[in-house]
Amino acid sequence: MTSLKDLQKEIRDAVFAKPSDNDALETASQHIHGDDRITADEHLLIYRQAILSTLISALESIHPVCRQLIGEQFFDAMARRYVRQSPSKSPDLGDYGADFSDFIAGFEPAQTLPYLADVARLEWAWHQAFHAPDETGSGLAELANVSGQDTPLILFKLPLSASLLESAYPIHKIWQVNQDDWQEEPSVNLDDGQVRLIVWRQHYDIRIDPLTDQQLRLLKAVKSRRSLEEISASEPGLPLDQTLPQCVKNGWLASFSLKQI
Repeated sequence: MTSLKDLQKEIRDAVFAKPSDNDALETASQHIHGDDRITADEHLLIYRQAILSTLISALESIHPVCRQLIGEQFFDAMARRYVRQSPSKSPDLGDYGADFSDFIAGFEPAQTLPYLADVARLEWAWHQAFHAPDETGSGLAELANVSGQDTPLILFKLPLSASLLESAYPIHKIWQVNQDDWQEEPSVNLDDGQVRLIVWRQHYDIRIDPLTDQQLRLLKAVKSRRSLEEISASEPGLPLDQTLPQCVKNGWLASFSLKQI
């Protein structure tokens, strides 16, 4: 008798196998009862199509700009290739596709659009920001009460919704001109150069804010859980006295704690 674990593996292999892999289909079909109207193979093929279509639809809903850039047929073919090698590991479809951008970066037919993977990373960051937990108010109100002796021990935190991105292409502009409400010229100069971005949610508004190199350095250091003292030592030339107030003012630092020593 086939164990439940082995049965689950056989069904999984049949669902995500290549269309030409008849062995996986035949193995799994042995556990399915057909009837006069639908054979066991047909039952499994219907189930396979439903699973793959659901995962592809999830990728489409998260990456509408990528889909618009390359067209429905190209996106569907690329997404289908991805879902066959990357089954969902979470019951929440909102978790699916975290490494889709990495797949795009290595997908040979997409190499003519070198910015596509970074646009996908931006759309994933937007998706994460949209679904991030709510944060009420600023967690920096008590900064004024920190003594000068404890100031070097401050550990800032980014908003829970925040992602930091870098790209050699103006991906925020590519994203912007492909929005339904964009009214201006739908063109982007790819030679505009490297961009550094923070994608985060401010109340109910998803923001895509450009960063300077210094701001990105500070926010990366904060994300790595370094204290002010550690940032000052590890980031020579970073003007904390200028960059830190900028990041606080723009809302890119949400709260703080003191490092325990």
